[in-house]
Amino acid sequence: MKRLLSIWFAFALVLQPAARLLAHAGHDKAPGEDGAGPLTGPITITPEAAKNLGLKLETADLRTLEKTLSALGHVEADPARVVSLTSRISGRVTRLSVNEGDRVAQGDFLLEIESRQIGDPPPRIEFKATIGGTVLDRHIFTGDSVEPDSHLLKVADLSSLYVVARIYEGQIALIQPNQKVRVRAEAYPDQVFEGTVEGHTAQLDSETRTLGVRVTAVADSIITVPLSAVLGEAGNLFVFVQDDKDPQTFLRTPVVVGQRDDRYVEIVEGVLPGANVVTVGNYQLQYVPPAPRKTVADSHDMPAKAQPASEAKSH
Repeated sequence: MKRLLSIWFAFALVLQPAARLLAHAGHDKAPGEDGAGPLTGPITITPEAAKNLGLKLETADLRTLEKTLSALGHVEADPARVVSLTSRISGRVTRLSVNEGDRVAQGDFLLEIESRQIGDPPPRIEFKATIGGTVLDRHIFTGDSVEPDSHLLKVADLSSLYVVARIYEGQIALIQPNQKVRVRAEAYPDQVFEGTVEGHTAQLDSETRTLGVRVTAVADSIITVPLSAVLGEAGNLFVFVQDDKDPQTFLRTPVVVGQRDDRYVEIVEGVLPGANVVTVGNYQLQYVPPAPRKTVADSHDMPAKAQPASEAKSH
């Protein structure tokens, strides 16, 4: 059942400071590369503007950051939950009740074969599902001739699946049974599936020098923010921090980052635990003009307060 779903393990490799670090999803260029550079200073916006930008915030916090390894792989049915039906006799398919993709319960009728043995009528054999599951493949049609050991169809219980990842030879020592795994599948981009390492294939692939699996290790508790909160390039990274006194004001704050996994990045310098950082809408936020500041000149331009009529006559 290979390629039932094309999956990838959501584990980033070790940080490379010299290269571009974090690119905001949906943008090929870093801030400032498209001509109109990002603005600096505090940015104050209205609640309506925040809603239009779709701003979302998350609190910088002390977390246990995982040291991770990424790998591509595929989904397979658990071999212990797969039943392949074959014929014990020569004959002809007289009835067939399932198609590929159909779900069946244990005991459901699947097909019938009429034997070539002489009889009036000839003997017939019914095949029923021995397990509940999904029909993965079907190699017969009504009227087809079958021979002993002919493969008829396959039923698999897909309530539990195996994910087989390809690990390179030099990474095999990092893999241990029962290590936690997070998996993202192309068919379900907004979901993260969790599992554990149960083992590995018996030998390396002779062509790719890879072994079938995956692994994580745990780092100390450190200050982290979501990956999406950080913008810019290596050496010029920043986040938007919500002002403690004015929730509609956001401060562009330079940061120094450390290690990361597939969800969070370590903040070595720039943000303290408890700070609220913008995780969605921050790319657009950097181009919002800062709120104008009042000056002495502005106060001189204000119209004079009208005097009461009685005071005007006394003058």
